[in-house]
Amino acid sequence: MSKVLLVATGGTIAMRKNEQGKAVPAVSGHDLLNSLPELRREAEWVVKDFSNVASCNMSPERMRLLALEIKSSFKDNKFKGVIITHGTDTLEETAYFLDLTISDQRPVILTASQRDASEVDSDGPRNLKNSMLIALDERAIGRGVVIALNEAIHAARDVRKLHTSHVDAFSSGEIGALGTIDVDVLWHRKPEPTVKLDIPNKLASVPICKVYTGMMPEMLGCYAKEDIDALVIEAFGRGNVPPELVPVIKDLTSKGIPVVITSRCLFGRTAPAYGYPGGGAELEKCGAWFASDLSTEKVRLLLSVALGQKISLEKLKVIVQRGGVAL
Repeated sequence: MSKVLLVATGGTIAMRKNEQGKAVPAVSGHDLLNSLPELRREAEWVVKDFSNVASCNMSPERMRLLALEIKSSFKDNKFKGVIITHGTDTLEETAYFLDLTISDQRPVILTASQRDASEVDSDGPRNLKNSMLIALDERAIGRGVVIALNEAIHAARDVRKLHTSHVDAFSSGEIGALGTIDVDVLWHRKPEPTVKLDIPNKLASVPICKVYTGMMPEMLGCYAKEDIDALVIEAFGRGNVPPELVPVIKDLTSKGIPVVITSRCLFGRTAPAYGYPGGGAELEKCGAWFASDLSTEKVRLLLSVALGQKISLEKLKVIVQRGGVAL
């Protein structure tokens, strides 16, 4: 039988309700697999319990260690693919981190659930079974890290969580899902290839600042006083900010700190399209970069990994402006 690695990290898929009716970590990777005995008839499974935490506890450093775990596991050529169970809160971030740092072409699938294991209609078992179908599908090779939820297959770069509790909480917007599960795997498209970076020994310090109307320049200026390697500014619309913030952004870039502009809009590209005070064209003149349609959180991870391995700013600027898509 084909060999599949299951790496359990925690999340709602590994939780049950306690006596107070609150979902808490309670289920191991082995428990998840044992709840679906038919899966053992389809593949030879190896289970690694990496952690059992809520995904709000997943830090970039945990993601880095998980990437090292996956990279090490892929030394076994018999593995057809890797399935990672995870919480939904930060699922898209961990998926993207792995997509940046895992160059092996074999499928890596992250899955999760919106309903815990004590719910009679938990979506975890079905999502796990669907993930296995992807892992065993030869056509999944070379499609990058994917997320499998609610019969849909999403590219790590494109997917967003849009709802707090619905089982169809994840979407890839207008670009659409990579595929769907309907008894077997149906592929609709191939993803844009994510740039591949080495796993650094230490991640760079990259905070996020969300812009809002009437924001005082001092709120942004405090970052100039911190020891940071880059800053991601989540701006309005196409990439515009209150004009009072422009001098602060210019001050940051003049110190050699990359400032990258993203949008609070969930989908669509940022661009220096507007020439009025605070518009994107003014920010570009100040030295800010625009990250195309890559989300704020994913831009932060891209910068953290790239700057952590001392990539040149000239090369990094090109990568960022392409939204992390490989040349």
